Amino acid sequence: MKYKEWTVSKPILQAGDQNAFDNVAVKDPSIVYYNGKYHLFYTSKRAKDKGNGVKYETGTGYVSAETLEGLATAQRYELTEILDADIIAPQIFYFSPPKKWYLIAHRRNQGKKPSLIPIYMTNTDINNVYGWSKPKDIETAKSNDKFWIDFWVICDDDKAHLFYSDQKGSVLRMECPIGEFPHGFAKAKEEVALTIKGRDKNGDWIMFEAEHVFRVKKPGKYLMLLEGAYFEPAKKRYGDARNRFILAMVADKLEGPWARFEDSDNEYFASACNLFNEDGSKSNYTQVSHPELIRSGYDQKLEIEDFNIRMVFQSFDASHVPSDYDYNELPWELAVMRNY
Repeated sequence: MKYKEWTVSKPILQAGDQNAFDNVAVKDPSIVYYNGKYHLFYTSKRAKDKGNGVKYETGTGYVSAETLEGLATAQRYELTEILDADIIAPQIFYFSPPKKWYLIAHRRNQGKKPSLIPIYMTNTDINNVYGWSKPKDIETAKSNDKFWIDFWVICDDDKAHLFYSDQKGSVLRMECPIGEFPHGFAKAKEEVALTIKGRDKNGDWIMFEAEHVFRVKKPGKYLMLLEGAYFEPAKKRYGDARNRFILAMVADKLEGPWARFEDSDNEYFASACNLFNEDGSKSNYTQVSHPELIRSGYDQKLEIEDFNIRMVFQSFDASHVPSDYDYNELPWELAVMRNY
């Protein structure tokens, strides 16, 4: 599989106008192609002046179009407002046993630990933006209050698997029989799927978040994409949002073991250094963050045909963003990259 050079499209979705629910940023994409249309769900970031200063709101948006380029001008819907619920960082797939679409996301758990809770919504018709059920918590057997984020579901023939990150270098996993999804995680055992940390010329890094897993039909492997991040110089913690990159892992089964795909430990599946525009010039994007593959299917197996990859990702040009930046103000936008 090629990964040393990626061709990047023009943005397919950018922040809306000043009155829009996504007037600061669009990020965390999840996409499926179904019945002649691309359906894109994403995290929205809004700035509102409430009289006592600017406040920021985070939610989930939805847009659909027949082409990827058409997403930019298609009508946008704010799911958070439609459902009057806290919905952040969506994942979309069709769960074939009950013949329903599932949207996996998280909500805030205000004043409690863990601070985020995985949720799900269902819909019999993905074209009906008003057809989503009210969010329900995904009950799990998690027995502690440690942080977790970016919940991701993928199924094989027998089991449903829930992956998530601890933002400290580890990906964790639970599983349940596919016939018991999503309720079966309530009695599932949590285990560490993998832990990755490293150091390069830019400093120490860890696997930070956005662990996304797919099945590659040829050659019958599982591919996990992971977002790596460095220390934030000003804030002295991991997660610098100006220079993130993607690691890749492969496995024969979802239970692992997982092995690095890249040729060396200090080589990354996708980063700013290997992004090029359609005309061959260097891309201005300074990172690759929160990638979502454009799948050949749309069901719970999350399949792609082979290692010729197209993926939607979030980025922006952070070359002039100072080290004391406010994360809420970062102008994330979405584009598509391919390795062929």
